[in-house]
Amino acid sequence: MDGVAAGKVTDFAGEADAADVAELRDYRSVKRIALVACLVHKARMRVRDDLATMFCKRVATKVKKAKQELEEIRLAEREIVEALIGNYRTMLKNIDADGPAQAALVKAAAMTAETRQALDGLDEAASLDEVAQRLDGEVSPALLALAKALVVQAGGLSAVTQTVEEFGGFDKQYEQIDKVSAHHGNFWEVLVYGQIGRDRAVMFDLAEKLEFTATSEDGRVLDALAHARRHQAARGEYITAFDEMGQEVGISFATQNWRKAACDRTRPGQFVRKHFEAMVFTALAEELRTGDVAVVGSEEYADWSKQLLAWEAVQEKLGAYLVEVGLCEEGETAEFDAGFFRRQLEDKLRDAAAAADAGYPDNEGLIIDPETGIPSLKPHHSEGQRPSAKRPAGGRDQGQDAGAFPDGHPGPYGVLGGVVAPLRAGLRQRAEAGRPVRPLRDHDAREGGRQHRPLAGVAPGSAC
Repeated sequence: MDGVAAGKVTDFAGEADAADVAELRDYRSVKRIALVACLVHKARMRVRDDLATMFCKRVATKVKKAKQELEEIRLAEREIVEALIGNYRTMLKNIDADGPAQAALVKAAAMTAETRQALDGLDEAASLDEVAQRLDGEVSPALLALAKALVVQAGGLSAVTQTVEEFGGFDKQYEQIDKVSAHHGNFWEVLVYGQIGRDRAVMFDLAEKLEFTATSEDGRVLDALAHARRHQAARGEYITAFDEMGQEVGISFATQNWRKAACDRTRPGQFVRKHFEAMVFTALAEELRTGDVAVVGSEEYADWSKQLLAWEAVQEKLGAYLVEVGLCEEGETAEFDAGFFRRQLEDKLRDAAAAADAGYPDNEGLIIDPETGIPSLKPHHSEGQRPSAKRPAGGRDQGQDAGAFPDGHPGPYGVLGGVVAPLRAGLRQRAEAGRPVRPLRDHDAREGGRQHRPLAGVAPGSAC
C-alpha cells in the first residue's frame, strides 16, 4: 500500500467490510482484489494497534502494582526490618568468637600448628627433599593434617551458609533488602521486575513481532531494547553494558531511580539484568504513548512525521496561511523559516513587555516587589451594593404593592414582581369584598374533558 493515500485505503476497506460475498462477486476482479487488499491491510494495522495497546496497558498495570506493593511494604516495614535484624543477629552468632565458624578456625589452626611451624620460613621454590627433611620424612601425615583442617574450616563456614538457607536463601534476603531500600527512597522501580517476571517471555516475543522505529533522532530506547533482546537467554544476575561494537549502551533516557536500579556500583561495566529489562519495557511503553517510538504498519501508533505534507506542497500555500493567522503582512516576501519565526515571536514579546512597562505607573492594581521583583495584584475591594439592587423599605414582608414604588421601578423582584404584584392586589380586593371565587384552571381543561389541574403556584381553593 505504499504510495496510496491513507484515506482512500480506509474508504476501500470500509466498502469491503460493508459488502457481503454476493456483492463483492459483482465487482470486477481488479476492484474486488483492491477492496480485499485494503480490508486485509486495515485488519493487520488494527492487530498491530491492539498489540501495542495491550503492551502499554500491561506495563502500566505492572507499574501500578509495583507502586501498590511499595505501599504495602511501607505498612509491613516494621515486620520486614525486624526479620532482617533477627537474621543478621543469628549470622553474627555463627561467626563471632563463640560461634561455629570461629571454633572451626581455631580447631583447624591447632591441627596444622606443628606442620606450619616446621615449614615456617620455607621458600616457595624449595625442593621436595628440603620439605621432607623439615618434616622428618613424614610428608603424607602432614598433608593429611592440612586436608583435615581445610575440611573443618569449610564446615565452620558452611554453618553460616546453612543459616542463610534456613532464612529462605540468599535471594530471599536480597529481595527483602531491596524492599526496605525501596521504601526509604520511594524506590518502586526495583519492584517492577517482580511484577513483569511472569510476562517476560511474552514481552520479548511482542518486541520481536512488532517493528519499532524512532520518530526522532533519539534512538536510545530502541538501542537498549536491542541490547536486552541480545541477552534474552541470559539467566545470570548481570549482563554486559557494552554492545557488539564495544560501545557502552546509553541509558540516559531513564530517570535517576531507574539508572540506580539498573547499575551496580560494585560492578562497573555491567547492568543488573532484571532491572535493566524492566527499565527498557517501561521506557518503551512510555515512548509509544508519547509518539517518540512508532510501530511500522500501525495506524494508531504510526510515525506522525510520515503523515506530514511534503514541503513542496506546503510552500505553495504558506504565504496565504501566514497572512490568515497574522504572522506576516499582505505582500511580504521575506522567507519564513525557523529563524524568522523566532525573531517574530521575540519582537511580539518585546512589544508586549514594553507596553506593560509603560502602563505600570498608571496601573493601580499591580504591585512589583522591589526586592524580589515578583509581581502581584492588589486585593479587590467591593464598592458596596448598588442602590437598584437593594430591597426598598416596606417591601414584600410588609405587604407593599407594586404601586407603592417609584414610577418606573419594576418592584422588589424585578419583572416577575411587576407581573405578580397586580394579581395579588386583585386577589386581596376580591377577598376583602367577600365575592365568591373559583380556582384558576387551565384554559383548555373544559374542552379536552381532562381532569382539572390548577395552575402552578396557585393552591386549589385560592381566592380569585
